[in-house]
Amino acid sequence: MAGIPKSFDRLARQSVKALAAATDPLMGRLAGPRLLVYHQIGAGLGREMEVPAAVFDRQMEWLVANMSVVSLEEAWRRRAEPDADRLAVLTFDDGYDDMYKAAYPTLEQAGLPFTLYLTTHPTESGEPLFPGGKADPITWQQVEDMAGSDLMTLGAHTHRHPDLRDIESGEIERDLDRSNELIERRTGISPKHFCYPYGFWASQADKPVRDRYQTAVLGSGPSFDIATEPHLIPRVPIQLSDGFRWFIAKVRTGLRLEDRIRRRVKGYEGP
Repeated sequence: MAGIPKSFDRLARQSVKALAAATDPLMGRLAGPRLLVYHQIGAGLGREMEVPAAVFDRQMEWLVANMSVVSLEEAWRRRAEPDADRLAVLTFDDGYDDMYKAAYPTLEQAGLPFTLYLTTHPTESGEPLFPGGKADPITWQQVEDMAGSDLMTLGAHTHRHPDLRDIESGEIERDLDRSNELIERRTGISPKHFCYPYGFWASQADKPVRDRYQTAVLGSGPSFDIATEPHLIPRVPIQLSDGFRWFIAKVRTGLRLEDRIRRRVKGYEGP
């Protein structure tokens, strides 16, 4: 919401979340596991893709007490179970060093499995994921440390994080292959799982992604259940404005109207 005063922006976001919480019961039960999307933890930049470290810790405490946190592969196997809506999967996109410094200690202490979808160019080059500071990439050594814990599933998130809707299939294939080659060479892991940049599916990327990975996740979407395609798995984005109250509402019922409004604002018409 560029150009809008922050106080109005916050009020608008909170109003949309309240309306979404009120309308969720009208949309029926939200079935299946909850795949939660995180980006930066404790960066302090005030962006919606961040979560303060203290809030993140509180969210993890709530998940431990109220849900069963499982790996992506376990959630996929169990997605048709009657109580699959009690399963939660933690996913982290891009690969920021604050994820390793602020989130990983909490995950390790609690023994919580998680998936990191790594964008390889920043990690390989050391360049920030975006300008302005506090966006330093995770290092290969940090990735290796987490992989050694047996808690982490390492997935691919392209090499340069392009919007795949804007490039042709040959360029997509080269980017995916470069990402896979670096991950395998640096970690010995051949990635089986993929995350679309910005969460946006692209028709020209569909076949290259299906040819290379067992699963692919999006940025949001409908319920995750037995009818879900393995390369179109929806997730629930966790935002700065969620705090703790709306985090619980998102996990329980989805705040689905908010998701639909966000898609409309971003002009995304994909699955």
